[in-house]
Amino acid sequence: MGGDDKKRKRDGGDTPTDDSGNKQMELLSAWFCPYAQRAWMAMEIKCPGQFKVTEALKITDPVGVYSRDSLDRIPLLKESNPLGLVPVIIDRRSNKPMSVCDSLICVEYIDEVYDNNGKNKLLPGGPAQRAEARMWSSRLNDDIATQFYVLLLKQNKEDQDKAADKMLNAVLDFCVKCKGPFFYGDQISMVDITIAPWLVGARMEVVLKHFRNFEVPSTAEYSKYFEWRDSVLKHPAFVATASPDFEAMKRVYCRYADGTALVVKSKET
Repeated sequence: MGGDDKKRKRDGGDTPTDDSGNKQMELLSAWFCPYAQRAWMAMEIKCPGQFKVTEALKITDPVGVYSRDSLDRIPLLKESNPLGLVPVIIDRRSNKPMSVCDSLICVEYIDEVYDNNGKNKLLPGGPAQRAEARMWSSRLNDDIATQFYVLLLKQNKEDQDKAADKMLNAVLDFCVKCKGPFFYGDQISMVDITIAPWLVGARMEVVLKHFRNFEVPSTAEYSKYFEWRDSVLKHPAFVATASPDFEAMKRVYCRYADGTALVVKSKET
């Protein structure tokens, strides 16, 4: 797992810094966390070269298997988010640093504080379209991101099938509305970022396929998904933030697949 950390970019660039030479924007992250990847993608798009990434949540299991009792949090994470979850964006640009938690709130925060004269808006358009983007993000978060874990954790076939159907229905609805290559056209948005960590790369290609034999059907009605997926795979923000170690990612989710990831072992066992 440590080797994976070394492969990945841990720094957003060289500017700006405070008087001590430290980055003023910091992302507390974890390489295996798809929610943290959302925030990281947003920062790569909106403020490249102006932040640093800190691995704040680490898996202590010797073979890299995730469970509630195999996590080690750095003190800064505990101070910044009482829940001890990533992502957290720490903004030190003022004399009153603030911490922003929750992945989609992080995405919106970065989109607002780095307006970039209206370029690369993650919530594009007027109030109506921005409201639409938020509604789509909320729906896809529920029906894809959340159902990913339901599909893995549930141990009976009926519940697994329900979760898989819910995911596929959401993907199909996404396909109908997606303008291509991204949801709103040529520019990636919060809607795309909401689901990219689950539907593109290791979690889709390895984790769901390996543990649940789940795939998006290669049929005409889903063709827009595959076009979208290929566009996300090539996007610099995804490339910079996705783990290249598929086998390590598979190990992370072993205990999800057997239904024990959220069980805390007693000290005696």
